[in-house]
Formats: sequence, C-alpha cells, structure tokens
Amino acid sequence: MSTADPTSPDRRGMDRRSVVKAAAWSVPAVAVAASVPAFAASTPDDPCVPTTFLDGLEPGTSPSSISFFPSTVMASLSYTSDGQGGDNTPGGTGQVLTASGAPTPWNFLELEMVSQLNVGDWVELTITLSQPVVGLSFTLHDIDWVDGAWYDTVIVTPAGYTSTPGANVQGAGTSGDPFRPINEGDNPISSGLGDVTVTYPLSGPISQVVIRYRAGITGNSGNQHIGLGDLSFENCPVEETLQGTALRSAPSSQPRPRHEASSGTPKFVPCDGTADS
Repeated sequence: MSTADPTSPDRRGMDRRSVVKAAAWSVPAVAVAASVPAFAASTPDDPCVPTTFLDGLEPGTSPSSISFFPSTVMASLSYTSDGQGGDNTPGGTGQVLTASGAPTPWNFLELEMVSQLNVGDWVELTITLSQPVVGLSFTLHDIDWVDGAWYDTVIVTPAGYTSTPGANVQGAGTSGDPFRPINEGDNPISSGLGDVTVTYPLSGPISQVVIRYRAGITGNSGNQHIGLGDLSFENCPVEETLQGTALRSAPSSQPRPRHEASSGTPKFVPCDGTADS
C-alpha cells in the first residue's frame, strides 16, 4: 500500500480531479444543459458506422444528449445515484473532460464518485437511443485501483454483448463478475490499460444501455472516476435485420486473454453489500 495521500493532486496525477473541485456537488445535468449534439467534422471513412464525436464538445459542459453522425439517431443521457449525498450527479459526473496526457488529447464523459461514501454506493448512466440500433459499441476508460483510496467496478446491462478488455481489466461486466482492475496502480487514462470495449451483436436491436459504476468497497473512493468514450453502431436498418437480410460482417478481432487477479486484489462486494465467497 502506498503511504502517499491518494487524494492529493500529485498522487492522483493529471487525470484526477482536484480535491477542491471534486468536493463540490454538481447541479443535475438535465437541469442545466440543453441538448448538445456532437457532430463529426467530416464524413467517417465507413458511413455504415455512425459515430458520436465527443471531441467536438466543450470540456466542462454537461450534455443531455449526443448524436451519431451522419445518422439522425440521438442518445439521451441521464444519471442517478445511490448514496452520494442524494445528488443524482455526484462530483463531476456527466461532464465532458479531456484526456490531456494522451499524445493527441481526446474527450470523454465522466462518471465520478465523491471521496467519502458508503460501501454500496453507486452512480449510474442510462443511455437511451432515439431508435433501436444493432452493433452498438463503446469504450469505458480508466478502470483501476489504488489501495486505501478506490477500487473501480463497472456493471453494464443488458447482457448479451462481447467485451475486449485492456491489459489491466478483468470480468464480464455482470453484477457477480463486474469489470474491475487486475493489478493495483493509478494508471493514466491515456494508457489504455484500464479500457474495456463493449460491443452488442448484429443479430438483434438495442435501444437502451445502463452503466453502473462503483469506486469504493471500503467507504472511500478518492474522488475517482471512469470515462465513457465515443459510441458507434452499425447503420443497417433494423427492419431488414429482423427479416433476415444479410448484414455487413463485423470487423474480426481476437479477444485478449483473460487475466487472473493478483493475490492482493480486494474482495469484490456485490451491490447488495454482501461479500463474495
């Protein structure tokens, strides 16, 4: 365990919000932000994969919806939480932040937990699409763990997706086996070590996804956060999919090998507060 203060700016690094800034509660995003569409600057190389463009949003803003260019599909964003002082958007949850440590900076949406919390507290993002799509895909960033400060766990519903984890992420994204870090360490968000990409199949449409984030299993989160990157989907009509029309093949990829947790990994505590066996 590190003897340094895990909530100090030096310990948390460039990717951590300052203690002063994170200690203040934010006003719920839906109350202060109108729809802020995110449009790409140019047509994607593959027009069959409409994609959001978070880099086109102003850092510090809190969009209530984002759009997929070049389609007309919109994704509305809503947040809720359990604990966290009763605020639906604890800390900087819902804000656009920039991964400034990357060679080419890029934006993400933040889900943050305040420093002091109860063991079972969580914050949740619900993404609701304006129409069903197939092949929905997105990446979650910065899943990591520092002894005595935070331990990130993430649950994604509904099930049925495949996941491609970074080198320091394990789990299936379920309540019994959440996405979580393997080895202890405050890895930079730009390293990709704490990433996991979630992709839903082309065989059926989806219109809503829920991401539940927990950072503390000891009553402390160190003002930790994770990030949601750009979303995309396959631009093949759902009606044709349901009628059995052949779809464009998804890009082939070999899943990364599943890593086993190190011997020092804390026990995961499910959302009901009971310890795992």
